[in-house]
Amino acid sequence: MKNILLFILFLSNFCFAQSHRFIYEYKFVADSTKSDSIIVENTRLEIFKDHSEFVSDLNAIRDSLSATRKNIGDEDGAFPIGNYKNIVYKSKELNYSLEFVGIQPFKVLQNEKLNWELLKETKNIQGYHCQKAIINFGKRNWIAWFTQEIPLQEGPSVFGNLPGLIIQINDEKNQHSFSLIANYKTANVKTNIIERPYLLSATITRSQFNKKWNIYRNNPIGGTEQFMIMNPGLLSGKSFDAHGNEMDLTQAKREELNYAKRLIGDVNNYLDLELYK
Repeated sequence: MKNILLFILFLSNFCFAQSHRFIYEYKFVADSTKSDSIIVENTRLEIFKDHSEFVSDLNAIRDSLSATRKNIGDEDGAFPIGNYKNIVYKSKELNYSLEFVGIQPFKVLQNEKLNWELLKETKNIQGYHCQKAIINFGKRNWIAWFTQEIPLQEGPSVFGNLPGLIIQINDEKNQHSFSLIANYKTANVKTNIIERPYLLSATITRSQFNKKWNIYRNNPIGGTEQFMIMNPGLLSGKSFDAHGNEMDLTQAKREELNYAKRLIGDVNNYLDLELYK
């Protein structure tokens, strides 16, 4: 009876809201060779009428500010950028995660159904009665705690397809973990997903992405060079600093290449190891 009443209450509240937002604290070890390379960031699961979106809460706030202000310049330049760059979109018709090869985004189709093993073990987490479930995904064993008190088959990142909202989930080595820390209704009716001019994302399969990723990993290139390949003829071949002075493009490309190589080495512990194998 309690769950039925909670379901009715939640459903009635949701029908009058434009969206419902769940904030998860995301902790992950960026470098698999350094256990202390821990990054903590808030992420956002936004439930709309016909789909859900999972994004960095910090990046969503930044994008919202930029969209409402004409001059984003130095003032917005000081606003921090979130470390979680991925985006997950889920609907009845389309499921994808936005993944990056260098600066190039790709919508990677996530068509495989998540088949969980439900266990009898239960516990109370933040006032919710939760049940345990386990699954192997992306070459990791995951432990999830979900509650039927929030009747949404949703969760952080690509996770879902359980008979209730995921409150907490982590891999067995605890290198990636999500914990629900807040949830509330919002008046948000706009998507958090923004297509960037000249950085448009193509839709591809998991295997196609993996091939592109391995080509880049074995032969990385800097951001400017990659941008010029994606948009031939768009740039003049010259680069300028904030004061309008022409920069040495050769030196800039060299520095960007070194940065790309460092990033591959320093951020290597992906949530989905199967996708980035």
